[in-house]
Amino acid sequence: MRGDRIGIIGKNGSGKTSFLKMLVGEAKPDSGKVKVAKDLEFSYFDQKRKDLIPDHSLQRILCPNGSDYIDVMGKARHVCGYLKDFLFDPKMAQHPVSVLSGGQKNRLMLAKIMANPGGMLILDEPTNDLDMDTLDMLEDMLAKYAGTLLVVSHDRDFLDQTVTKILAFEGDGKIDAVIGGYQDYLAKRKFKDTPQESVKPKARKQEQVAPKSGGKMTYIQEYELKNLPAKITALEKEIAFTENQLADHDLYTRDAVLFDRLTRGLAQAQTALQKAEDRWLELDELRGE
Repeated sequence: MRGDRIGIIGKNGSGKTSFLKMLVGEAKPDSGKVKVAKDLEFSYFDQKRKDLIPDHSLQRILCPNGSDYIDVMGKARHVCGYLKDFLFDPKMAQHPVSVLSGGQKNRLMLAKIMANPGGMLILDEPTNDLDMDTLDMLEDMLAKYAGTLLVVSHDRDFLDQTVTKILAFEGDGKIDAVIGGYQDYLAKRKFKDTPQESVKPKARKQEQVAPKSGGKMTYIQEYELKNLPAKITALEKEIAFTENQLADHDLYTRDAVLFDRLTRGLAQAQTALQKAEDRWLELDELRGE
């Protein structure tokens, strides 16, 4: 959906990059169809950095028309000042791409893409070779980005800071969707992998409602209590992100549909947060008893 912030995880070879290439039209699916809105503009961070031509200068990469200025979200910025935003020495503007380190090349790619990210931003392993300062800068930029975000990453902390949904590519075409960040995915995976006692259906039903020996909490209640903090944290992040977007006073004039969706989404998230907090207090009190 428009405005979604989705993290994609999975082992190498599970199809993550192929999926992204199908979205942007660089590859065709073996079967089925990919339908894309006609007016949708992609910005695609390719982990192989094919858009960085080795003998081109940094300035030429950012300003292929030969200008000294780059259009950044509708505003003209001098290329040297813009490079400085991405932790480059302005003197490097005329250096060729070939002299850059892996981390510097990723920073240059991010500079090129984040100038005008469009309605959908697709990042394939953007955190590779990045230092902490650049990671912090990227997380801040993504927090302010109002479009739809798809990001492939092995960086668990980065995903927890930037996405609210996870698509886990588990191989053989199997994909597990989880609301929340990477920690929420781990919690769901741990629950699925926990061996359950083999019982008949009727006995299983009784187990769900009967208290455990020596206490009043069922196994399901214990699991719910254990995972509520992660759910609450995810909702708090979603609310903070939405409130940050709605703080833009020009948003309603610029995109009334997005403003309406964010407003409704904020109310729903706030209601869900209140219910989650109340449920945590209820279960915590039961555990104390």
